[in-house]
Amino acid sequence: MDEIQQKIDDFKKSLESPSPLKETFLYCPAVLPVVGLLCGLAVQFYFNMPSFIYFAVLVIAIILYLGRHTGLPLRNNPYLILICVFLCFCCLGAIRLTKFNMLAKNDIRNVIKEPTFAHLKGQIISKPVIVENNDWHFAKFYPSLTYTTFLADVTDIKTETGWAKVTGKIKFYTNEPTNRLNIGDKFQTFCRFEEFSPPDNPGQFNVQNYMMRNGIFLCASVKSVNSIAVYEKQNIKSGLGIKSKLNSLASAWLNDNPEDQRANLVEALVLGSRTKIDRKLYGDFINTGLVHLVCISGLNVGIFAAVAGWISKRAGLLHKGRAIACIVSITVFLLVVPAQSPILRAGIMFIIFYLARLINRNSFSINNLAISALVLLLIRPMDFLTPSFQLSFMAVLGILLFYEPIDNFFKPVRISPWLKWLLSLLSVGFAAWIAVAPIIAFHYYQLQLFAPIWTVPASIPTTFMIVLGTFKIIITPLLPSVGIIIGYVLNFSAAVLSYLVTVFAKVPFSNITIGGISISFIFAFYALLFLWKFLPHKKFIYPSAMIILVTAAVIFVNHLKKQNQLQIAVLSVGHGQCCILTPSDSSSIIIDAGSITKANLGEKIINPYLNYSAISKIDSVFISHDDIDHFNGLPEISGKRPFANVYTTNQLISSTSNTAIELQHIYNLMPTPEKIQYGNFAITRLWPKDIDTDLSDNESSLVLLAEYHGRKILFCSDITADVQNQIMTSYPQLDIDVLITPHHGSARTTDNNFISFFKPEYLITSSGDTDFGRTSAAIRDFKNSFYTFADGSVFVKIDSKGTIKLSSLKKPE
Repeated sequence: MDEIQQKIDDFKKSLESPSPLKETFLYCPAVLPVVGLLCGLAVQFYFNMPSFIYFAVLVIAIILYLGRHTGLPLRNNPYLILICVFLCFCCLGAIRLTKFNMLAKNDIRNVIKEPTFAHLKGQIISKPVIVENNDWHFAKFYPSLTYTTFLADVTDIKTETGWAKVTGKIKFYTNEPTNRLNIGDKFQTFCRFEEFSPPDNPGQFNVQNYMMRNGIFLCASVKSVNSIAVYEKQNIKSGLGIKSKLNSLASAWLNDNPEDQRANLVEALVLGSRTKIDRKLYGDFINTGLVHLVCISGLNVGIFAAVAGWISKRAGLLHKGRAIACIVSITVFLLVVPAQSPILRAGIMFIIFYLARLINRNSFSINNLAISALVLLLIRPMDFLTPSFQLSFMAVLGILLFYEPIDNFFKPVRISPWLKWLLSLLSVGFAAWIAVAPIIAFHYYQLQLFAPIWTVPASIPTTFMIVLGTFKIIITPLLPSVGIIIGYVLNFSAAVLSYLVTVFAKVPFSNITIGGISISFIFAFYALLFLWKFLPHKKFIYPSAMIILVTAAVIFVNHLKKQNQLQIAVLSVGHGQCCILTPSDSSSIIIDAGSITKANLGEKIINPYLNYSAISKIDSVFISHDDIDHFNGLPEISGKRPFANVYTTNQLISSTSNTAIELQHIYNLMPTPEKIQYGNFAITRLWPKDIDTDLSDNESSLVLLAEYHGRKILFCSDITADVQNQIMTSYPQLDIDVLITPHHGSARTTDNNFISFFKPEYLITSSGDTDFGRTSAAIRDFKNSFYTFADGSVFVKIDSKGTIKLSSLKKPE
């Protein structure tokens, strides 16, 4: 009887569907290997353990797997097999990353170990790009140099004994615009080598890490393009030549007018040329959470494959013939567009799908996604750290896992077909947003709450443009007149999309600045999310509430950190000055924001810092005087965070200089009051004593005293030695804690007695590296002296008890 009952129980169990997690491993066998590979890459990257440890673990895992049929207690245990597979791929990931970072004997980094000049030979492997970098407000008064940049494979370097073979990739810069260089050209030049520098300010784009993830550790530069001698032009039959030619043809057939911003937006959507998009419009795409629309991915590949399938069907090909045609078309498409993670992921997934059709097998999307991740990570193991890789794979994974339950929740029993389609599109947006929101928050310090909603209307012109753009590339060489007509329709669609994105960006709370967050929050969010998906709800109480709680903590933790303390950040802006003061309330204050050595300071340095620090509101801005290196970054800041008050001197308000007139048109400039109180924090104007005094720009520079719980910080701007003497005479009893040195520490305009007269404990000098040779001896000899060019951003923190701490980006507490 017991035996019969046992068989009945076994039969019942066979009828039960496995848990979602077991079902995933059963039908998608590539999932566990890719999880193991990712874990191995992460462990090796962060802990850098020796390879013999991984080989030992690998041997143990293989022994356990082979011993599963023996008399071991865990014999035939399915979990043992899963553990062995996981460990094997974990070790594979770690070993692959170790091999990727291992230097070859003739690697160029073994030859170039410090900044130096050298003769080299190489081949251009990326399309040379001309960078103007003058699309910021004050660039017309102080334009930055236009330069050309490209990637190159180094093949030879000249040593004391002659030319020697080397390997390695470098980022190349030439200080002139040029169109005579092409991908595939082989060249020889004499250039300066150096390593990439780390960022000097929190939130600033980390070029060093970005290049390292792409296997590029050195950059080279020459002043003139004439120094680059091309000795072998591009070979059209080579792989690089074919790719370059295909890209040029596709771009020419698609974009009839490269000067038209609408046509450039179409090219970005279809061919991935994002550098051609207007910077302000691209910023609106980011702020609304719609930047994924201008990143070519699965939609582009799917449409291209669908067009190829439709044409092959009309040509009379059968299923296998169509599958082969789609694989070929996808391969050609991948040659045309940039080799970025989203498009490679989509291309591999679709190729796997059509290969399965060739052999009459079913393919599962999650398994295809896992295989594409495995392929990409084995080729480029550092990609797992890049935002594009993370966003691309997590967005697709979110759609695959969460679309169905969200769609079922949104839809009522009876619904019209059009509304059903719109709700399905909304469900896709929500599913992708849930999966990528933590990644966006971690990398960009922002949360776009309305992104799923904006995706619905924005996807309509976007899809229309991708479909028509694909047809235009195919039809234009055959029927140019039809291509022109399609171009007009495409430009109209681009105008509609631009208008929608611009309007969405103006909606209040569309974009919330949350500041830099700990990666522990990211892991906690995803752990809760996947437990909610894969575990029965009875085993996990209130998962939705827990997810909301973690999200709320992520949003508000940085705002809570600012309570009951004052933080002053003196940012590293080269020759210029920018000080951001954050009292314990929610508003912030800016004292100057300009530079003559850093282009587009507001967009590239200050706004990223404000995002990182969760500063969403600027109460007051103080412009010290009429020098462009103290205010040329303000328009880009106010474009995202309008200023409540802009204070300055009467000298600047009445100035007739071109830069001052431009500033007067932008802002309602007001004379600086004698004292402004912000709760427990106060700012007092020490100079000029009479705001209407007729002085020169430097002589009339604002000298501001900031006070918080008994601590005092003196901001001196560009005051001259004569003014410094007058201030010492006027305030002989003043005792300060921190002095922001005058005129970038210049010895020519600094009275050495002024540096120590008010008995400061710390000095902070905002200057560029070329300014250090001209720095006052009194500043250089001071014990606690910080320099922004050497120390990066310098931070002053004062708590409610008056305790003061100074640190810098490169000298943490």
